Amino acid sequence: MIFFAKIHPLLVHFPVGLWVTGSLFEIYGRLRNEPAVAAAGGFNVRLGLACALPVIAVGLLGVGALDFKAEAKPFLSGHIQYVLLTTFIFLSAVLLWKKFNRFAWVRGAYLLLLFAGLLSVLTAGYYGGEMVHRFGIAVS
Repeated sequence: MIFFAKIHPLLVHFPVGLWVTGSLFEIYGRLRNEPAVAAAGGFNVRLGLACALPVIAVGLLGVGALDFKAEAKPFLSGHIQYVLLTTFIFLSAVLLWKKFNRFAWVRGAYLLLLFAGLLSVLTAGYYGGEMVHRFGIAVS
């Protein structure tokens, strides 16, 4: 199980990068009426969602193998909460757009969800980074 704890920080950067760039590209593309940029952003958001699911599973498998100091536990809790929130937000955005994109109000709701997902993934990354860099969790 310690293998999963050590590999999670290596894998997580791919879906995070996809979500960050995808959100920024899609928000920019939709606000500036650049369909190619919005399409590239949408692809990144969907691919980030698909890639995040196994990375989350690896993280959850690895967490049981780690020994946490008491002061690190709030960061673990925050990290898990924001990871799940981020995944829920991006999944909601993708499903909302896929099912209801013909309605005018969906564009605004979709952009708000992308922005909320962007903030949420950055917050999850902050908590994860603090666990690695401040507390040395899952580092040799």
